[in-house]
Amino acid sequence: MDRHRPRLRAQAQRSAVGAAYPASSLGRSRRDSEAPRRKGLQRPPASRGPAAPAEKRPKFHLNIRTLTDDMMDRFASIRIPGSKKERPPLSNLRTAFSNNDCSSEMNENIPKPLSEKEILELFEKMMEDMNLNEDKKAPLREKDFSIKKEMVMQYINTASKTGSLKSNRQISPQEFIYELKMGSADERLFTYLESLRVSLTSNPVSWVESFGHEGLGLLLDILEKLISGKIQETIVKKNQHKVIQCLKALMNTQYGLERIMSEERSLSLLARAIDPEQPGTMMDVVKLLSAVCIVGEESILEEVLEALTSAGEERRIDRFSSIVEGLRHNSVQLQVACMQLINALVTSPDDLDFRLHIRNEFMRCGLKEILPNLKHIKNDGLDIQLKVFDEHKEEDLMEFSHRLEDIRAEFEYPFV
Repeated sequence: MDRHRPRLRAQAQRSAVGAAYPASSLGRSRRDSEAPRRKGLQRPPASRGPAAPAEKRPKFHLNIRTLTDDMMDRFASIRIPGSKKERPPLSNLRTAFSNNDCSSEMNENIPKPLSEKEILELFEKMMEDMNLNEDKKAPLREKDFSIKKEMVMQYINTASKTGSLKSNRQISPQEFIYELKMGSADERLFTYLESLRVSLTSNPVSWVESFGHEGLGLLLDILEKLISGKIQETIVKKNQHKVIQCLKALMNTQYGLERIMSEERSLSLLARAIDPEQPGTMMDVVKLLSAVCIVGEESILEEVLEALTSAGEERRIDRFSSIVEGLRHNSVQLQVACMQLINALVTSPDDLDFRLHIRNEFMRCGLKEILPNLKHIKNDGLDIQLKVFDEHKEEDLMEFSHRLEDIRAEFEYPFV
């Protein structure tokens, strides 16, 4: 049955345990057999690849900053002004750089006359390093060439001060990759992971891409080793959280988001990292899973559900139990993050039966008893998530009621 239903969208990207029927097979069969519902809002064009199909499913409308906090407030967009840690320019290059390598770096950064083609190429690179999506690039491309040239010159000047000529030597992606391969542990690993997190946050997209080609796999290797370890000491848990933060910083770029979603084990490891006893780590994990559900393709939802199912089977609990348990925690931030993930999972499917199935599964896991208590907590972020949950619940019940009325009418007036 078609009706207008806004779904959650990004600003900025199967089987059921103890359920009546497998989630994946239900989702596929219903989507294959039923025509897609009309949408009240059209999803803006994505910036991460070829044009998406016209029928792409939008999701309920909510500012992505509310969903993913500081990690996603510049999702598929320009980095926040002031978020990059500026380093003071060198006052005396001659005394600071006396060796031949540094002298050659200085010579390379002396401004040279640029052709129009070179300026336009640098202009494109500048926008790429700023992590701009196509919607934000379009108006910049329409500006006069003189303005573009001025912006490029400022970009070159900034790069010369904060790029290759820094008061403290910049650690290259290859050095981080080498250190991660060395198998450092405990405090030494924590120190390198924190330094990596800062670099992934503050460096341009080109730096992130250079690290991500091989570095993402190494981060996942470390996370898997930490999660699978029998001894869960404090430093081990701290390192787990730090790896999650590195993945979070990597996902700030369109490249990082696509790489993480393309890695088979990434969602599985994130699901296994959900632990209500580690509220800080769990909060970051559920935010990442929410973002993946929101900006990902239709198949991503099934992959997230499969990852949650596998993690639940490994712990011998219902797949949504840990998420619901997070709502019982006294951390309001964790409660907001858990409700965000619940909304992302419940409202994403196009199929009504699938949405009802997932919502009812959450209710059976204890959400029904917790919701009244959550509504007494005064927090704007939590109020928004609870309102979204209730509104979509009512809309689904109304749609289900209309479906029953149509069926009844067909039986009463079969020849009309």
